[in-house]
Amino acid sequence: PRLSLWGEVADFTLECSHWILKPQVFIPALQEFTVCFNLKLEEWASSPWTVFMYRHPEVQCAELGLGGKRDHLMVWLFGTKWTTLRIDLRLSQWYSLCLTWTHTKDTPALYINGNLVDIMADTTPSISPSCYQLAPNGTLTLGAAHLLGKLSMFRLWGRERSKQEVTSLKCTEGDLVKWKRDNWDSQKCDPLPDSSLQCEWSVYEVRLNFAIFRYDGNTTECYTARDIAHNWLREVLPANIYLHRVSVFEVTRSSKDDSLVKTSHEDRLVRWAPPNNRFDCLVHVSVIPSLDVAAVQNEMFTDLRIPYNDPSGLLRLLADANSIHTTPVESFATTTIRPPDVVTEPSPVTTTSFKATTSITTTGTTTSPSTSAATATTFTPSPANISELYFEVKVNVSITGDCDAEQILSTWLNTSLPDDTMMVLDLQLLPKAQRHLPNLQSNVSASEGVFVYRVLRESCIFQVQVMMSLSDTQKLEEQIRYLLLTPYNIGSISIVTEDIQISRILIFKCNAETHQTRKGLFEWPTTSGGKNATRPCPKNPHHYATRACKLCHSTHWMVPDLEHCSLVVETIPDLDHVKVTPENALDVVEMIEGLLSNHSTLNYQELVTVLNKLEDVVNLSVVTPSLGQALINIISDILESDSNLLPFTNTILNITEAVGDKMVGSEGSSTLVAQAIAISVVDVVPGQFGSLTFGVSSDRAGTKPEIFINRFPFNSTVAFISLPSVLQHSFPQNSSNQRAPRVTFQFYGIPMLFKSSQKGQALNTFVVSASVTNASSPIKDLEEDVKVTLHHLIPNTLYKDVQCVYWNFNKNNGHGGWDDYGCRKYNSSSDYTTCLCDHLTHFGVLLDVSRTQVDPANEQILTIITYVGCGVSSVFLGITVLTYTAFEKLRRDYPSQILINLSLALLGLNLVFLVNSWLSSWGLYGLCVAVASTLHYFLLASFTWMGLEAVNMYFALVKVFNVYVPSYILKFCALGWGIPLVICILVLIVNREAYGSHLYTDAQSSLEPLDNSDNFCWLQDDATFYVSVVAYAVLVFLLNIAVFVVVLIQIRHMRVNSPAGTRSGLMHDLKGIASLTLLLGLTWTVGFFTWGPARVVLLYLFSGLNTLQGLFIFLFHCLMKENVRKQWRIHLCFGRFRLEEYSEWSNSASVGITAKPRSNPPRASVPSVHSVKSSSTNSTSASSDSSQRDSSCKRPNLG
Repeated sequence: PRLSLWGEVADFTLECSHWILKPQVFIPALQEFTVCFNLKLEEWASSPWTVFMYRHPEVQCAELGLGGKRDHLMVWLFGTKWTTLRIDLRLSQWYSLCLTWTHTKDTPALYINGNLVDIMADTTPSISPSCYQLAPNGTLTLGAAHLLGKLSMFRLWGRERSKQEVTSLKCTEGDLVKWKRDNWDSQKCDPLPDSSLQCEWSVYEVRLNFAIFRYDGNTTECYTARDIAHNWLREVLPANIYLHRVSVFEVTRSSKDDSLVKTSHEDRLVRWAPPNNRFDCLVHVSVIPSLDVAAVQNEMFTDLRIPYNDPSGLLRLLADANSIHTTPVESFATTTIRPPDVVTEPSPVTTTSFKATTSITTTGTTTSPSTSAATATTFTPSPANISELYFEVKVNVSITGDCDAEQILSTWLNTSLPDDTMMVLDLQLLPKAQRHLPNLQSNVSASEGVFVYRVLRESCIFQVQVMMSLSDTQKLEEQIRYLLLTPYNIGSISIVTEDIQISRILIFKCNAETHQTRKGLFEWPTTSGGKNATRPCPKNPHHYATRACKLCHSTHWMVPDLEHCSLVVETIPDLDHVKVTPENALDVVEMIEGLLSNHSTLNYQELVTVLNKLEDVVNLSVVTPSLGQALINIISDILESDSNLLPFTNTILNITEAVGDKMVGSEGSSTLVAQAIAISVVDVVPGQFGSLTFGVSSDRAGTKPEIFINRFPFNSTVAFISLPSVLQHSFPQNSSNQRAPRVTFQFYGIPMLFKSSQKGQALNTFVVSASVTNASSPIKDLEEDVKVTLHHLIPNTLYKDVQCVYWNFNKNNGHGGWDDYGCRKYNSSSDYTTCLCDHLTHFGVLLDVSRTQVDPANEQILTIITYVGCGVSSVFLGITVLTYTAFEKLRRDYPSQILINLSLALLGLNLVFLVNSWLSSWGLYGLCVAVASTLHYFLLASFTWMGLEAVNMYFALVKVFNVYVPSYILKFCALGWGIPLVICILVLIVNREAYGSHLYTDAQSSLEPLDNSDNFCWLQDDATFYVSVVAYAVLVFLLNIAVFVVVLIQIRHMRVNSPAGTRSGLMHDLKGIASLTLLLGLTWTVGFFTWGPARVVLLYLFSGLNTLQGLFIFLFHCLMKENVRKQWRIHLCFGRFRLEEYSEWSNSASVGITAKPRSNPPRASVPSVHSVKSSSTNSTSASSDSSQRDSSCKRPNLG
């Protein structure tokens, strides 16, 4: 019977219970593995079932296994059980399952039909160090318990397969455990054929033994046998099976072979053939299109049993039928290894396997010196006069027909090039944007139909090893070209070549190299092209890193594979242990780039470490354009981070300038560009320098800036600098030991890098600089000015004062700062400012962004007045609220209740203002937004309650009759506290960034003062400030002023109509007006007039009146009110100062004047806005009681 079990299944639904792996099949200790099989459940078992189980050879524990129970699958590994979530496994349906694991992972991976399934450990996995590998020589059993189903294609590999490999290589044979009869003891349960399980594949390896019988009595050489076998295979195999490689090996007859007795006559002939006429054969074939593995194996078994008679009639070839083994492999092997001795006796099992690589790209070639072999791609040891030559070939091909490009090209090359002298080492398809051309139609037609063929255009590159005596390499190239130009046709597939480029490879090795990475220092040895170098990982020596030496026209190292190595440099502080050398400078830069990719903010110490390493790189290494670009990218990343760069501005500028000064290989000029920075270097010829310009264009939308040398600026230019011709006098004189003069331009697109202590000024442009390397003297006091034009970040539509400045490295104790020495403004518009300077350095334009042009002395005094006033007001507002809240008789009327709400709003405003700077100093953006919005809310609430005071006075004094508002105070509260809340919520929804402080302001979108002292959380967006604060305040105060005027007019009319003896004096009237002014918040209107010559005086008046508003409310509405003082004396005083409580107490005006008793009884009360229970109380508003109406008209309460 056939040795392969493909197309057959183990049926455990009958009386068969299990299969066992034969003892001769040895499973070694594994640190990684992959198990794949196909499963079809026929019935649901009532108890848990097991698909397979691998047990420890000494301790009977479950090393590895898989089973299930109803709709769950279970995995066992090293004694730990993992269970899947609910899985819908249908009966009578095939499922492909794969289980993978590697010692670098704690959890195995389970795939069902190529899809990864989540599994959870029932207990915490506890794998001891000794169990990080699968125990060798254990017992493997299939279908051990209660499995009611069929199992097929069980295979085991000694490595972990990726998800892609699990899906794409599902039809390949295992390398440790195979789906073959000689691997399994079926326990009298023979496998059954099952055509329902199909697995199509196209790459196969065929092993067999054959004998050649010659009628002329001569012996057959190995190379002759290979040619005969090649002709035989081409004749007997069908057209859809393509030969890729045929290898033939001589065999010797063993004693064991002599004892074997075969039932087939042809087999006996093979075994008893002379030893020098018997051969082992290894064949690689491609099946196009792909077919089921079992069908291909049957086809190969049937076709290769046919005897072959040579057309010359002198020889006959017979194959040993029992030695024919067809195996689906991942890809064709890159080396030809003599296949193991094939034993035809059923019981012995060979454990040697032929391992294939996983890529069409080869990695090297080897030969076996002890075995004579003939193969299409493998050579015998070279004699002394035989040399190895290597060529690289690049060719464009047109493939007609439906096929896989890689497979057909591989077959074409191995067929077209001579097997005995040339070998293809590597084949790669080059990427192309357009792979498929439009369909081409042939002129041949059948009936009315037209044949349409698919044409595929590809570009490929490969290397060829030529084994032959020394000869003219040009002739060899012509021979290769001729062979490749020969048309190739196989059935419906044809290949046509063009544009063949052949070049000889002169460098065969990669030189030894030291490579510094984040995973440690690797010392790669000298390695031949096409080979891999392996080195242990520095942190975990039990794991290894590999690096391929790519054999090509310029043989070079590939990127190393460090997947199994752990990080050594995990954080930025770990860089302190890495020493920068000229050899590893680029490696250190790449490490820094990798570390910065995970950091949005760098603290002080991290910045110190990174900048120190960058300085070392610039100072120790040769700055090539590639290294310079990497350095500029890192600096750009630092500038774009949210780090505090103030202490490092000078350091960053020096590093950037050094990159430009030391860069080599610029060939006259070179430009390095990153997101936030750009450098241009121009090497000039002394005596030929006329002028030089540098322009930068940027749309400020996150794209890299564009640099222009000696080109006139245009609309999108953000920076432009023009150097005068007199600059050449500062160039170094020509000498043998001096470099040619170089002009370096720098552009910085992050204004946040440049901060200083200028109060009220902000950098409103990007920064541009120019310098000369090796200048003979400091470049200053030039006879002709340097002209700098800079674009404003924010248009200066109000034409505020601008100042041309340069960066002085010596200011602010060596931290640097802006200085205007030697620079002056030439002209300025809303968008641009042009400056003239007599020296070279970093240039910028400052804009006056101060809202208050106050000298520092007055500003300090105003700050003290504000904080002291707010503190005093907070104390007395608290006393006022407690007084009116504690004494029930004081809060009966509406004006008192409105006063309580106004006092609460002002108290909240003052308290939040006092703690604002302290909370902002914490540096928490969310906290700053909360503080700013709370301050905004209490300010609007204060304005609103001032307006409601005016509305209440209007109702009480003007609309005296026929005015009744139900739930009066409740509605006032809804308006007084609700309107500000709605406004603040809208601001947060529309533009949350409007709240904050200068600490969080983005320099790209708004201007930030150069000093960092104004650390106050408030509205930073001007539009939001003017709409939600200024406009709102204007509306409220316009209303209050109108009510104030009406109240004064009404009081005036009362005084005119009052009896002569009841009129109050001037002081009484002034007190009433002052009380009314403070209560309505009219002192806030002074802020609208703080400009002009009287600005400072008005600012003092504004600060004093408004910060002490709480104190004035206490004076006028607590201390100067008789009924409040009486309540204090009743409840708070002792002894002779204590006043006994009584029920009827006089109605006194807010300014302390007691009304005279009426001589006639009062008239019936008229409904008003005040409550019935408080009709006898007086108003707490600033009304005047200086006169009363006559007896015919009762004066209304101002509540």
